[in-house]
Amino acid sequence: MGEVDSVRMGGLDQPFLPWTPVSGGGFRSILGRFISFWAYPALLPYAVFSHCPATVANAKWFRAYFAILGSAGSIVGHTFLYRKFAGSDRGSTLYHALAHLLWAATWDDPYAWLCGISHQLIKIFSVNRTENRLNAGRLKGPKVLIVGNGPSAVEGEPFGERIDQFDEVVHFNNFQTKAAGMERWVGSKTTVHFSDGVLYPTFTEYHVPGADIVLSLFVDRYMVAGSYVILRAGADLQYRLTSRFLMHPDTTWIEKADIDVLKKELGLKGVKHPTSGMLAIHYFVNKPGVELPVYIHGFDFFMGPKIHYFHDHEPLYERLNNNIGVNMHSPHLEKLYVEKLIAEGKVRFLKEKVG
Repeated sequence: MGEVDSVRMGGLDQPFLPWTPVSGGGFRSILGRFISFWAYPALLPYAVFSHCPATVANAKWFRAYFAILGSAGSIVGHTFLYRKFAGSDRGSTLYHALAHLLWAATWDDPYAWLCGISHQLIKIFSVNRTENRLNAGRLKGPKVLIVGNGPSAVEGEPFGERIDQFDEVVHFNNFQTKAAGMERWVGSKTTVHFSDGVLYPTFTEYHVPGADIVLSLFVDRYMVAGSYVILRAGADLQYRLTSRFLMHPDTTWIEKADIDVLKKELGLKGVKHPTSGMLAIHYFVNKPGVELPVYIHGFDFFMGPKIHYFHDHEPLYERLNNNIGVNMHSPHLEKLYVEKLIAEGKVRFLKEKVG
């Protein structure tokens, strides 16, 4: 890829810039997460109660809304604090400064981010991604294998060589192949990398050169799309990287209509949503040019004491995140759905193929 390429956006040729993954952790991430912590009370109501679709029109509306409400709240809050401490003795000066700093951290900062993210989403949603390899239907071949992160992926006979023989090999999030020689079990090949809002492909530790990237629930609703931006851009202070990654036409996502169809087929209610694994299975089972059955490996539906086959190599914060995330899914319903697809001849476990 060149220094600067172009992409069709809003009917015009617009430049997009290449992106380079960076390592997680370090002082920058610690600082970003500390600053982000104080913004959660302002962000939480939107995350819980806003369910509008992820569209350019809504991004424009929210950009104006956050700008107006944020500015008004900032003026009112700081004016109130100024008057409250006006005429106080010198001993109150520190409390006065800390009060303004707290209001800036809990109101000014989150609304500035919300406004900025809305502005960025206008551009992200406007990128024409029709020439993306997967969107254009340019499969590397008809045989598809989807490798889940369940512990069974590294149990029994190692299937790494067989996995690498498939045309399309799908992996998820913070999957690992090289740690402790795991590629013997899960292969060394990855053609498609599904990711949640942590944006794992932007981390050096999980980036796979040449793999096509699919964001699982990015357009499920507007606030979910915003969370995909803020988790990496805000919490890790990687705004430029996040912007370039999401603006790049090689990054795509599961369409809203397909997410809704799968939710209905699974029978999900309320805040429950499909796992990336189920979205990938549904996507490839219904994709033209794919030879059925689609093979799967390492799908355990969270039924054991460990969630991932690389549990012992995961950082503690990722393990905690895993346990929180599991509660947002319905593993028993996903298991029933896969069993139905197996009965219909659309899906098959890899172990059955080679057994």
